[in-house]
Amino acid sequence: MPVIDEADITFNVVWTGGSFDYLQYFVASQIANSRARFRFVVNACAPAQVEAMRRAAARCPDRIVEVLVVSEELIGHGVALEIVRQRRDDGRVFAAIDPDIKANAPFVEDLLALLVGDVVAVSSATEVWSTTNVVPEGSWGVAGEHFYDRDGFTFGGPHLVLYRRDALDATCDRWGVTLGSAGPEIPVPTRARLEEFGRSFAVFDTGKIVNVLLQADGGHVVQHELEQLVHIGGMSHYFEPSGQVVADDGTTRPGWARHENVRDRFLVARYTAELLDALRTGAEPPVAPDGLAPPLQAKMERVHAEVVDLMEAHRGWQSDRA
Repeated sequence: MPVIDEADITFNVVWTGGSFDYLQYFVASQIANSRARFRFVVNACAPAQVEAMRRAAARCPDRIVEVLVVSEELIGHGVALEIVRQRRDDGRVFAAIDPDIKANAPFVEDLLALLVGDVVAVSSATEVWSTTNVVPEGSWGVAGEHFYDRDGFTFGGPHLVLYRRDALDATCDRWGVTLGSAGPEIPVPTRARLEEFGRSFAVFDTGKIVNVLLQADGGHVVQHELEQLVHIGGMSHYFEPSGQVVADDGTTRPGWARHENVRDRFLVARYTAELLDALRTGAEPPVAPDGLAPPLQAKMERVHAEVVDLMEAHRGWQSDRA
């Protein structure tokens, strides 16, 4: 059994743009399949979105403990989480979970059971569209989906993570870093330590520098996948209204979608968004794009089945708690 009771965990969920209207059902599945508490962290959301979050919190105050506005202008995911770390103390564990992760069964105890001994952080939730979680040869950065270095070193992930708070605070204080540290701005001695430890890159995604330094300080970081979790991946970025561009076919899409190396991520996110929109409004569900490679086609079919199941199970989660 885990040393820490999952009822003592508070997951920080960062919301951006208009994502709450669509992704609230994923978080409903997380609430239904855990005894943890949740804090809604508001990062540049419209007032109507914030009010919808507050209504949800009022309906289930035992589970949604707070709606915390950290910025009215869009800031980095790690920066938003760092503001929470500075402002709130939730006890022995600092935890975060993405709002596009579906839980099909209880999941928190499985992760807490690993947060023992010298293990100071446990992460999970590979994205549906991902084909590898290893930093590519010659890469100058460690992206969110890169959980491992090429020699097997564990960077861990930012999508679902539980930190031992004492170790997290000690490492951040010792090296002058935060969950939002990206690399260029870190202190010279910290950069030297990364180089000495063999993990120096130009830029790091949320929490990656902290995860490296936790291990340089003698801790252990575990990436552990759970079959009961389905992480779509990239949905918050898809719904973020800033940075939208018009493509050659006349459609509007996120600016990041122009890069060929994120094609699968974009296709999965767009299809998921269209499917969610149809199911929540009663429209005819879309058909997955034709001509996809078999592996991606299989992923689209899985997304379809999981999202249909999600909406059937949790469409009325708010009214059920009224």
